[in-house]
This record gives sequence, C-alpha cells and structure tokens, in this order.
Amino acid sequence: MKKIFILPLLLLSLLWQPAATYAQFNRKASVAFSYMPDESKERYSQRVPHKTIPVGSDEFIILSRSAADAYTVEKYSAKLKKEWTAEVKLTGTETLEAFAANQEAATVVTHRADNGQGQQQLYAHRIDLRTGKKQESVLLLEAPAKSRRASVATSEDGTKLLAYRYHTNSSHQIQDISGTLYDGKLQKIEDTNYNLQDIFNILSADVQVSNSGEQYISLISDNMKRLTSRLYSPGSDEVRVMSVLVGGVFSGTTVYILDSKFKLMHNGTLYGAVMTAEEPSGRYYSLKTVKFDFEAEDMVFAEEFRFTPDYVSQVNSLDKSSDSKTTRLQDIYLSDLFLTPEQQLIIMAEKKYTEGGKDAPYFAKELHLFTYDEYMNKDWNSVLMKHQQAPADEAFSSISYNAYLSGNTLHLLTLEELRGKNDLYLRQVDANSGEASAPKAVGLNIANDKDLAYVKDFTAWLSDNNVVAVARPSRRADELRLSKIQLK
Repeated sequence: MKKIFILPLLLLSLLWQPAATYAQFNRKASVAFSYMPDESKERYSQRVPHKTIPVGSDEFIILSRSAADAYTVEKYSAKLKKEWTAEVKLTGTETLEAFAANQEAATVVTHRADNGQGQQQLYAHRIDLRTGKKQESVLLLEAPAKSRRASVATSEDGTKLLAYRYHTNSSHQIQDISGTLYDGKLQKIEDTNYNLQDIFNILSADVQVSNSGEQYISLISDNMKRLTSRLYSPGSDEVRVMSVLVGGVFSGTTVYILDSKFKLMHNGTLYGAVMTAEEPSGRYYSLKTVKFDFEAEDMVFAEEFRFTPDYVSQVNSLDKSSDSKTTRLQDIYLSDLFLTPEQQLIIMAEKKYTEGGKDAPYFAKELHLFTYDEYMNKDWNSVLMKHQQAPADEAFSSISYNAYLSGNTLHLLTLEELRGKNDLYLRQVDANSGEASAPKAVGLNIANDKDLAYVKDFTAWLSDNNVVAVARPSRRADELRLSKIQLK
C-alpha cells in the first residue's frame, strides 16, 4: 500500500509562485487562422470543449464556425498545411452537439431544437478523413421538441455513437432513456431502452459508451443523495446495477450531492466522483469517489476526503491574488478524471465563477487535485494556484486550462500573465509524488489587450512533444495564428 503523501504548504507555495521561466520550446510553424466565436448560452460547461482532434501520424482536424449558418472541418498536416476543408451547413435553430473521429472519418453531430413540426432532431455529418468528402447527413434521433434536449455519447475511439433522449414525468424527473446505437460508419447497431422507473427522483443522468458498445448510465437520485450506475451490453437484456447512498445524515449533518463527474477509462473501468455539501448552508462537505468494477460486480470506495476548516485555511494561505480570505469553499466544480498506467486515479476540480451581471468578467482560479492508488487508497492531494480573468463576451473560451496525461506526468497549459509576460504556461505534475514544476512560458508572447488573444478549444497535444494552439502573438497582433509548438 502506498503511503499518503500530501505536499507541505511551504513546498506548494514555492513550486507555484508566479514565474516567467521559459520552457525548452520551439515554435516550428505558424499560419493564419480564421475564427468566429460560438454564441453559446452554456458558459460553464461547453457541449464541445475540444475542437481539435489528432488523427493519423502527426495530423489533426479542426472544427470551427465559419459563418452564422455553417461550421467547417479542416485537416492539417504536420507542417500546418491545410489538406482539405468540408462545410457543415446549419438550419435556423441548429446548434453544435458533438465532434468525434475514428481512423476513417470525422463526425459532426448537430441538434435542431424544432424542425417546424414539434420535433427536435439529431443529425450526424460524416466526413472522410482521407478525401474530405462529406457524406449525406444521417438523422440519428427524433423526440418531441418540448422534451429534455436529446444528446449523444461517443466512444473513445470514435467507432460507436449512442444517440439518446429522456422520458420524464410531470415534475421533469427522468423515468426512462431510449435511443439508438450506431457504429463508426453511422450504421444502426440496435435500438436501446433503459427503464429507470425503479429509481426515484432522478434529476441528472450521465451516459457513456465504450469502444465495444457497452452503455453506462450513471444517475443521481433520491433527492440528490444516491449514486447509481447501470451497464447495458449490445444484444443482451441483462442489466448490471450498482448503487450507493452517498448523501444522508452523517454525525447529525444532512449532506447532498452538489456536483458529479464520471469517466469511462481506457481499461474499461468506470469511475465516479461526487462533491457533497451540507444542507441547508450549502457548505462543501466532502469528495467521495467510487470505482465501478462491473466485471467483478463490486464497487470500490475511496476514503472520503473532508473539506475541513483546515483545508480552507490551506487554500487561503496559497492565494496571493487577494487580501480578502474566504471562510468557505465556493464555486469549485469537478473538471477532469485521469487514470495513469499504474491505475492511479487523478481527480481535478477548478474554481470558476462570474461576478454576476450582463457585462461582469469571468474568473478561473485554483485547481484542486486528489489522487488515489490502484486500490483506491488516498495517495496525495494538492492545490495549484492560478488567477485568470476574461471579459463577459469571452467567458471561459480563453481561460481555465488544457490537460494532457503522458505516462505518469500530468501536463497543464494555461493562459496567464506572470511577471509582466502574457503567454501560455506549462505546469507539469508528477502523478507518483505530487511534485509540480514552476509554470514555464512556451514563448508565444501572446498579445495583452482588450481583444480575444487565445482560443482554448483548439489547443491539443498531437503527441507527448507536440502541441497545437490558436493564439494572437504580440508581434503579429492583427490576427489569430495556428501554431505548432515542439517540446525539446
């Protein structure tokens, strides 16, 4: 069993003090990039947060809005040469729903809120990766326009796509979910139906699909106190169910689920993390984590991590951006789950908020990291400080972070101004020890004015040593540039 390793506050403050150290980077190529912002009402949780996907050997595709009624998919070579462009036209009420790729094709899924006949629709637009030819659009699913928004889940390798809709009662609680499972060529595999009427007060559902087509339905129910996951397999009527009460009354304190995050990992194991809060104060109470081992028909629970007053004091001691200190955690959301080659689980949460009002700025601050070993024993935890601000019209399109796990190293890219230098900064965290490097500027020297200078959605790691990003460097401040950055 690994020992519990928590980074001392002094070490954390030394590692994460603002620095202007330059990493060993070389920007190999740069080309002009045309960008039209998405006008989304979902400012905190984007439906398509990643619009660059690596394909093939050192090649990648980018999805971007090209007009009020169109998106384009573009394929680039390793030298940033554009190989082809394909356009996806939109109707008046159509919005972007998903973007995925497999070895043969890219798929763009769009959602029509109302087709004029009282139906919402999901359409898939498949584009051949070799030629850029767009095939005829496929109607994936229809549902009443007044129902909850229909959606899709795609497998990690892009070979399975599940289109689904919710069936609710008069109180808008979920009773059933139905849909259709497709393969990577958008050929129908089977219709699906998940009868959930034995579970009470379902307000939230997470749907994921594996590379082999298994469907994982994770539910928050029983007045935000119960966590349930179900596994459905293609061609089988068998349903595997695991359920646990994570809220309730503990030592006289009533606790409910405040936030949740689920991730089907590359090894086929589902992990779930929930943040709980006290009722009625809303104070953050704890982090609870579960490993759903459907193969062994077993749930493995991590030790509960309590958000004690001492933890709040630790966060305050690291925050040098403000003299006013908080007495409670606020605005912290679960953001990422990663699994290392040694089966070590990394859970990330980020502080994100706006000050309110139409023109109020948006903020993305500290990152909270919690790790567990392969047996779900607590390993180490840390708080990584950053301070990012963006105007209301940009929201989180340029701030927050981009994460990439390579072996046992977690790479974090952020746009920040540190010691007078506005740039993308790289932080690297050793998953085994929790030790973190000081932030290192990649050398783009991003413009620092009132106009958009970085679009986080297009940042992607092509390999352990190559990153692409869209930014506006100060030396060419008249345009956004697509740059490829190589780590030496």
